[in-house]
Amino acid sequence: MKTKIVAVLLSGCLAAGLAGTVTVQAKEKKVTKEEGEQITLELMDGTSETQYQEWEEEIISRFEEENPNIKIEITKVSTDSWNQTVMTRFASGDAPDLFTFTENDVADMVPSGYVMDLSESANIENYDEGMLDSLSVDGKVYALPISNDLMCVTYSKDVFEKAGITEVPKTWNAFMKVCETLKEQDIIPLVAGFADQWAVNGVGQTTYCAAVLGQDGPALADVASRKVTFAGTEQWKNTLTKISEMYPYMNEDLFGTDMNTCYDMVANGEAAMIPNISAAVNNVMSMNPDAEYGIFALPVADSEENNKMPMCPPAKGFSISESTVHKEEAMKFLEYLTSPESITVFAEKGAGIPIVKGVDTSSLTGAFKDGADMIQSGDFKLITGKSFQSSFEDAFIRDLSDFFLEGCKDVDAALEQMDTDFDNLQ
Repeated sequence: MKTKIVAVLLSGCLAAGLAGTVTVQAKEKKVTKEEGEQITLELMDGTSETQYQEWEEEIISRFEEENPNIKIEITKVSTDSWNQTVMTRFASGDAPDLFTFTENDVADMVPSGYVMDLSESANIENYDEGMLDSLSVDGKVYALPISNDLMCVTYSKDVFEKAGITEVPKTWNAFMKVCETLKEQDIIPLVAGFADQWAVNGVGQTTYCAAVLGQDGPALADVASRKVTFAGTEQWKNTLTKISEMYPYMNEDLFGTDMNTCYDMVANGEAAMIPNISAAVNNVMSMNPDAEYGIFALPVADSEENNKMPMCPPAKGFSISESTVHKEEAMKFLEYLTSPESITVFAEKGAGIPIVKGVDTSSLTGAFKDGADMIQSGDFKLITGKSFQSSFEDAFIRDLSDFFLEGCKDVDAALEQMDTDFDNLQ
């Protein structure tokens, strides 16, 4: 089977803006007259992880075999130039047939009429209630997601077994006992690499997603608008209290350690857990793919039933351009791509944690099975957006960094500083 290189062709005056555009190979098929006229659909996608691309290529190959009159060409665009390239393509009337779409695109692309309404798709029933809210406007769905990241604890199952820990902790007291057991055996319980500033926010988000948003606390937008304060909210006080209790079990020299070092520490058994985004699993696995890893929700509450995995609605999915002249074929491919059968392959390749219902998790292992099982069983709590707006997020990271630098000693003073800084942003 021959290959074909897909290129993004725009006028010379736009060439500089497309410097980050790259292409991948797409399968070329010869179609006989009996099979009908061949249709080519372009899929523009910015995801570059190896496992994801392997999944995408396999599903496209399967789809083309079943539909020999439809060929899929993938155009890969780098993250750095994604917004400029996509908006330029649409504005110039050169829109791709299908493309990946994020919640940040809703405000610009939906009112402009660029995105097809997918509300009548048969695949809508494969998502739990509320899961599509971030990719919808006025009850109309504009993208179908396949996976999601979780703010959780990534851990080494091998290290737990070595330390005699037979199950993941499901309450805060149990979590503290696990940390103490590991520390007694000279294993670092929790690692974080604040040399990478985003990792400060990773620990913060993991904790407040569980302790604030997962415990019916105020939305982050209400804090930013000053409808509520940090110091006046019990869930926020609990968040910083929990961080202060985790601090003695974290690695030394937090701000002199980067996250790659943390991944390696867990991979080689020097440390046990990373409180951060679930994507940490992929990074740890790359350091030692032979070890076993898992994920669990940070159990901030004293009762098991109040410690479900907090999860935001997914921020990204696949969409169809309203302007495509092949709507029927594009919908056929989109529904094939986001079907439980295709997403089962996605999970088996370790490309991420699937959120589509009906995915077969029986062959999965480790962290991907943990995450997929939570989704399939409904053992999660849907929460509002996990990030502050940019200027508020910068202030939060700065104040949380100061809290860590001061040894996480004064929770009340840290909350008051956060309130002061957020007040100053009004």
